[in-house]
Amino acid sequence: MTWKNFPEITDAFLVFAEGPDDVFGRFIVLLYDRTSSFEKVSISNMITYVLNHVFDMFNTPTHVILLLLVFIITYGLFSLRKPSGFPPGPIGYPFIGNMIEVDNEPLVTLAKYGKKYGDIFTIKIGGQPVIVLNTIDVIKEALVKKQNDFAGRPYYYSLSGLMAEECEDITFGNFTAKWKLQRKIGHQAIRNYASGDKLESLIRYNAFPSFQRAVARENGKPFRPHSLIYLLVGNIILSMCLGKKFENDDPEFLKILEVLNNLDQAIGNGLVADFVPIFRYIPTPGVNRLKKVLKEWFNIIQHQVNESKGKLESGNNDVKSLIDDLVSIQRKAELAGENIAKQLTDVNLRQTLADLVGAGLDTTISSLDWAVAFLTYYPDVQFKVQSEIDDVIGDGRSPKNIRRFVQFNTGGYAIPKDTWIWCNLWNVHMDEKHWDKPEQFRPERFLDADGALLPHPDSFIPFSAGRRVCMGEALAKNELFLIFTSLFQNYTFKVPPGSKKPCLKGHCAGLVLRCGSYEVIAVERSK
Repeated sequence: MTWKNFPEITDAFLVFAEGPDDVFGRFIVLLYDRTSSFEKVSISNMITYVLNHVFDMFNTPTHVILLLLVFIITYGLFSLRKPSGFPPGPIGYPFIGNMIEVDNEPLVTLAKYGKKYGDIFTIKIGGQPVIVLNTIDVIKEALVKKQNDFAGRPYYYSLSGLMAEECEDITFGNFTAKWKLQRKIGHQAIRNYASGDKLESLIRYNAFPSFQRAVARENGKPFRPHSLIYLLVGNIILSMCLGKKFENDDPEFLKILEVLNNLDQAIGNGLVADFVPIFRYIPTPGVNRLKKVLKEWFNIIQHQVNESKGKLESGNNDVKSLIDDLVSIQRKAELAGENIAKQLTDVNLRQTLADLVGAGLDTTISSLDWAVAFLTYYPDVQFKVQSEIDDVIGDGRSPKNIRRFVQFNTGGYAIPKDTWIWCNLWNVHMDEKHWDKPEQFRPERFLDADGALLPHPDSFIPFSAGRRVCMGEALAKNELFLIFTSLFQNYTFKVPPGSKKPCLKGHCAGLVLRCGSYEVIAVERSK
């Protein structure tokens, strides 16, 4: 067999040689010139000859760089490929997928994708394909009808690995018997301490008076309510979890809040290592910063665990906090020699407490921040709220319980195990199919003609649903009600003279849609 037997191939080889800078073309011409001088060349010899020359050509830095570039470009184009059987979705960019689009106004972007690609679509975050559920019907099908199938959690290096100490928490823990036990114990601790009279007393006699003193120090001048709301909610959550009463200027209290704020900033919307695994092994500034803050946070929690254990060992069985409850449950299990003790280590105690603090702090602060912003923007609605508070509670009485804003929490598609699923709850609550003019602020949409509260619509799921429904839902509702009512019973919030009304366009940070910064004047209402 000779090259001359295949003239169409030799012609094709020559076409590749487009000029002196065409390395591949020059290689083919060289190969053709060399081999054409032989009368006969076996296919095996030809392959050997080609490989030898390929290795010879790539033994210089220039050729190695060219080879790497070809590989990188090929891999980048391959990364755009959507897995077989996945829902449709935007193509994105090589290596980063749709990270740029999703990072900029992610909630609005995902809603637009839903209108274009349907209720279920696929995006890519880095090289990770993510299926987004964008409407109440598909979300409930997944989280309620098939709740066990969708009870898992994706692995994020920053949250699951570092913050959750390799999925030892409730929020990011795997759906296992141990996870069920932790969640059950967390529920029990909340019921035992963080409800009813204990919660009301904590807010009425400790946290809210501290807030009032802080407002009084502003002396009628404009201030940013977010900072004082942060202190108010932080005081409630930490007092409830740790069993300590704090003033707003308490050094220990401020240090804990500082660490939590640093932790929130360090996590942000995630790390590159969450989506590009190789960065988990590279000590980047983001990873180093997060590890440092987490070390501080875990040391604080473990110190509280040790204090509670010491109190219990000394014979003091007085349960004054959630951590006391958790330690007491752990000790009873140890004394009974139950297997439960092996599943409730100090790591699990730390993580359960961290979950309760983290979830209870951020979402509650954000909810109240939005509440003050909206009612300052709409003073007529604020007046109606205050009138109802006055009618129901009366002058001088504190509110009692009348016994959040999270963004993300399939139909006809074969979704492989361990696929990432995002539920766009924001879009559910802005869906015009279920809500009349959802962009308008109309609290009366939840009331009937007589002003009575309507049953909540099926498309209203602020605490998610299914196996992963918010463990602290009852606590959050009670806490929000008590704080919200206390705020507007005691103060009228107004826009400072010469200032603009609060901006009601939020920005996405982590899992929370946050309100922008704004100022108010708090006018104390006459009793």
